Amino acid sequence: MDTNQYMEMFLEESREHLQSLNDGLLALENDPEEISVVNDIFRNAHTIKGMSATMGFTKIAELTHDMENVFDLLRTEKMKVNEDIMDTLFKTIDSLEQMIESVGAGGPEDVVDITGFESKLSALASGKPVSEAEPAPAAAAPAVAAPAVAAPAAAASSIEYSDTDKDVITEAANGGMHAYHIKVTLSDSCVLKSARSYMVMNALDQLGEVVKSVPPAEDLEQEKFEHSFDVVVVTDSEMKTVEDALLSISEVDSAEIKDAVEELKAFEAPAPAPEAAPVAAPAAPAANVPAPAAPAVPTAKPSAPPAKKPAADAKKLKSGQSVRVDIEKLDTLMNLMGELVINKVRLEQIGTTHRLTELTETLEQMDRVTTDLQTVVMKVRMVPVGQVFNRFPRMVRDLAKELGKELNLTIEGEETELDRTVIDEIGDPIMHLLRNSLDHGLESPDAREAKGKPRIGEVGLIARHEGNNVVIMVTDDGKGIDADVIRRKAVEKGMISEDEANSLDDADAVRLIFLPGFSTAEVITDVSGRGVGMDVVRSKIETLGGHVDVETKIDEGSVFKIKLPLTLAIIQALLVKVQEEMYAIPLGSIDSTINITQEDIKTVRNKEVIVLRGQIIPIIRLGDILNVPRVHEGDSDDIFVVVVHIGERKAGIVVDNLIGQQEIVIKTLGKLLAGLKVISGATVLGDGRVAMILDVSALM
Repeated sequence: MDTNQYMEMFLEESREHLQSLNDGLLALENDPEEISVVNDIFRNAHTIKGMSATMGFTKIAELTHDMENVFDLLRTEKMKVNEDIMDTLFKTIDSLEQMIESVGAGGPEDVVDITGFESKLSALASGKPVSEAEPAPAAAAPAVAAPAVAAPAAAASSIEYSDTDKDVITEAANGGMHAYHIKVTLSDSCVLKSARSYMVMNALDQLGEVVKSVPPAEDLEQEKFEHSFDVVVVTDSEMKTVEDALLSISEVDSAEIKDAVEELKAFEAPAPAPEAAPVAAPAAPAANVPAPAAPAVPTAKPSAPPAKKPAADAKKLKSGQSVRVDIEKLDTLMNLMGELVINKVRLEQIGTTHRLTELTETLEQMDRVTTDLQTVVMKVRMVPVGQVFNRFPRMVRDLAKELGKELNLTIEGEETELDRTVIDEIGDPIMHLLRNSLDHGLESPDAREAKGKPRIGEVGLIARHEGNNVVIMVTDDGKGIDADVIRRKAVEKGMISEDEANSLDDADAVRLIFLPGFSTAEVITDVSGRGVGMDVVRSKIETLGGHVDVETKIDEGSVFKIKLPLTLAIIQALLVKVQEEMYAIPLGSIDSTINITQEDIKTVRNKEVIVLRGQIIPIIRLGDILNVPRVHEGDSDDIFVVVVHIGERKAGIVVDNLIGQQEIVIKTLGKLLAGLKVISGATVLGDGRVAMILDVSALM
């Protein structure tokens, strides 16, 4: 066994603590007088230090220790918050993030030269408080020696020796070796208890041979213990050597070492045992001989809550009841759920076709169960968008300083949930939109003042549910987007002709910014202006089955709206027919279905349109798009139209027949058919046939 098995846990925990550090520093920067937040910041830094030291990453531990000293000065109000301190701390966190990601990728931890940071942090933390940051290890030494005096009294009730244990210990003593019983106590704030218990075992294995552990090694690996455990080791090393080796391990508070031979003598003398038990009770009251491990749990629990972070009690309690699951396992579970849905639909068709009443009744119950199961699986995969949003306040803060702009970032709806696979992909598009709002949207403070606006701009990041979709909006109260400028740039770049540009209304003209390579920036900077932002946003969102749009007003600001499906796995769809082929249209994109006649279709600018409730809607003949030969029938026959929408735009898709609504499982087309723009995926129907799923945004 080695520390590699703990690497994933270390990386996830470290990223969470780094994010908390960023959030805490931002809060402190906004309100330097709110010193209470520094306590949480300090604990996050302390935990990263302990975890990295446990994993053997000394450079990360050293840098975090230096940063921890500065936090200690801040929380004890021996140093005041200023811009220089905040910038240094933010840069240090960035360096820690680079180092942690490097070791996570299998690289070295010294990818960043930390000497400059260490000297700066040391300068900031110079003085007495630096030495006060490490009182615990110094105080731990006497704790080891003191209990040894009373070892014989406590020994009889602290661990149970089997006949085999006695033989091994006696034989070792006869051979001139030492046998020690060690009670190892970890810090109350210990995060990776299993990793630290492994480090203890590893250190003891190098000094001798571990004879026994309570609880057993398997329970230690699975963290089935509180903050202490017992080990019996046979070694030729002196007690002091063993003690030093264990206390050098991070987050080991104490190591009480007793002579196991003396314990055996006490163990074999039954009379003194009842008297010894009360003496040991305060330290380990329930560790009676028949079952030493079990009673230790209830006695440790009452003291656990006070050791937790007061400000994060609810969060910690919840995390203790959760399980980390690999996303691939959830994908497998979702695929199995999909197969179950397909077979359920197939059974429903068989029951309907053969009029099997008993099967139909059973299927009604099965339908309820599969629906509940599907809901549970969906919920398991759902995570709050706050996991993406929480990385942006720091980015916005740094970018605003770089651009010399003042702004207030408002975040709403962090609790809104999305499928995990969608969450993983939306970070970059949102980052592009935020950078665009800061660079192109917001004016400089002086320019805003000249327009009669507040010097401080407003940028919003908002998420909310709309039906079976999640809408994410990036808003700003900047200068807006000038449609005439967009038209002119598009013509200059040869993207559209001048006639086409003039025929576009302002809303459609502004949407030209989503064309590949389009940029209005006069000067190319590191922030934006390379023409790779908006088309990347659009293509990424559309691959997720979503849509991005923009609304803008000159000198009032812009709103970029991303609309995403809640999940990419199982959806409700309307099945339609074109000739003999079946197609699925996602229900979330459908407004209504109507019947029209040929006379209802008008021609405007060589395009077929219909008028629906006073609104002119273009129609799309699906057969023509898919190159299906049209069968000419009488003009009086009804024409089926599915009215769909993307954002504010609507269109009518003409099909030959409407089959009905059905739950479908989305399957990817694979690399061979990945380039098809009109088709977003496929599904297997109940009768085994494959139906293509239409990409409504591509059709429009």
